Amino acid sequence: MSHADLFQSPVPSPSPYFHCDYSEWSPTFSIIPSVYLLAFLLGCLGNSLVLWAYLDRADNSLIASLALADLCFLVTLPLWAVYTAMGYHWPFGQPLCQISSFLTALNMYASVFSLSMLSVERYWVLTGRRPSSRHTLQGCPRRALWVLGGVWVASGVLALPGLLLRSVRQLEEGEKERAEMWWAAALSLKSTLIGFLLPLIVLLVCYCSLAQLVSRHFGRGPHPDRRRQRRLLRVIVTLVLAFFLCWLPLHVNKTASLLLEFGFLPYSCSLDRILLAAHPYVTCLAYLNSCLNPVLYAACDPSFRKRCRGALFGWCRMTGKRKDMGEGDEGNKDGVAQEKQEIIGQSIIFSQPGTLVY
Repeated sequence: MSHADLFQSPVPSPSPYFHCDYSEWSPTFSIIPSVYLLAFLLGCLGNSLVLWAYLDRADNSLIASLALADLCFLVTLPLWAVYTAMGYHWPFGQPLCQISSFLTALNMYASVFSLSMLSVERYWVLTGRRPSSRHTLQGCPRRALWVLGGVWVASGVLALPGLLLRSVRQLEEGEKERAEMWWAAALSLKSTLIGFLLPLIVLLVCYCSLAQLVSRHFGRGPHPDRRRQRRLLRVIVTLVLAFFLCWLPLHVNKTASLLLEFGFLPYSCSLDRILLAAHPYVTCLAYLNSCLNPVLYAACDPSFRKRCRGALFGWCRMTGKRKDMGEGDEGNKDGVAQEKQEIIGQSIIFSQPGTLVY
């Protein structure tokens, strides 16, 4: 079963036309599963905080969409950890193979499309291309729902090959299972073009224009507005850079492997071995992007830090109140029991003989 990008096996298969000395990388089978499990724990916690902090406003819906896409993928990381630890043996059967591959693809497309729409929306707002606030995500919640629906429907359609074309089969020689993808080369190139290069071009155009706008106009505006806009831009640019830096090595690796396999690059055993050995690690780097975003929010967005502190303080206060209430209830019970004893004692002392005391 494969775990790299949904359209390429995690360790590219050596070319059948050449015989090179391929060696196993035993540290991979212990290092990468440990990283995956740590990313699963931290990523689920961090992205849940992001959802809680950004889900209350329509203009933050795309950031919440990014966190949701990361969560959809993070729940599959324990499966990939077991798969890697067992030497790329998939013990979970075909349905989980297909679902995990689909969620991996869905994460990549939904993340990059959410970032692209977030950047385009910010470009429209800052350049004044939209005449009124009711055309923005904040001013029109219905429009925010349409944008989110478009992002997730497009991502789901593009991720369908991971669900429909994955299959698990048993190899004759080693009795291991792996996922086999039909038309792997074409689908891999499709994921690189649609899920990486085209969004990169759109984002470069947006941010080059925004850079000119920032240098030309922001120095003339009111200081609070200038600071707020720059802070928001800093958050978005940081998220975009992190996504592309994390995913770039994987796309370069699998594209170079395809070019080498189909003869567009002169074949070299040393280059093939390097690509083969690096593939699990560049895949791991791409997957780590899903748990990196909450750290970037905490570093770049003061409002996110403030909300997290408020949530922590609220949780501490709630825990303290529950504890106090529990102690108070016990104290009240003791007090009531003591009062009852005193009343009973007084009743026994002062009641007439033969009186029943309840």
